[in-house]
Amino acid sequence: MRTFISKLKPRLQKWPGYGLVRFIYRLLRGVESRNTALLLLRPPKGLYQPYGTTSFDRYPETFQYVRDQLADRQPARILSFGCSTGEEVFSLRRYFPEATIVGLDINPFNIGICRIRCLRTRDERIHFAVANSTAGEADASFDAIFAMAVFRHGDLNTPSPPIRCDHRIRFAGFEQSMADLARVLKPSGLLVVQHAMFRFHDTRLASRFETLLTTKLDGNGPIYGRNDCLLADVGYDDVVFRKIE
Repeated sequence: MRTFISKLKPRLQKWPGYGLVRFIYRLLRGVESRNTALLLLRPPKGLYQPYGTTSFDRYPETFQYVRDQLADRQPARILSFGCSTGEEVFSLRRYFPEATIVGLDINPFNIGICRIRCLRTRDERIHFAVANSTAGEADASFDAIFAMAVFRHGDLNTPSPPIRCDHRIRFAGFEQSMADLARVLKPSGLLVVQHAMFRFHDTRLASRFETLLTTKLDGNGPIYGRNDCLLADVGYDDVVFRKIE
């Protein structure tokens, strides 16, 4: 059924009024879909994944691994980059009860929901802000950074992914984002990049990191190279990296 819909979609997109119908459908479908629709009215600079799909405790093995690695760094300072509506941040609180946790997201409607949730919990060590990068964060200010399902685009994850991705996302932007994440990470800090459509080890700064955790990722989607071209039959399972400089 999914394959049939993906084949039918290009034809539907040619119909007059398709865009308006799709927009109205997204507004009515639910909170996540509405936030995406409003964001895409004026896509901000630096946007990767417009779809805010998330859930509580979505990556328990990864969260547990990072907690164990940071056992001697408590209380830690942690960044959730691309935090969507906050489920990841509040999940991390369970693993890091004493940590200061910062959630950044490019979508102001998502951050609005995050702040309401934060008021309800009265957790003064959780902070949220609208941001498309970490440019506003201080050098070497985080012990761990999570970028989970951020550096990808849902429209590329199809049974027959496009040969090029640069009409949606670009490797150059990914590399720039990785460089700034590295800047705000403390020495020996952990960078966690999961379900990206680019490989961290293709970036120029990869030599400044060592890979700590490799795990089998299901549903990771297509992988693209430095030239924004599809890498056929290539997977990438490296997840956690330690800054070694």
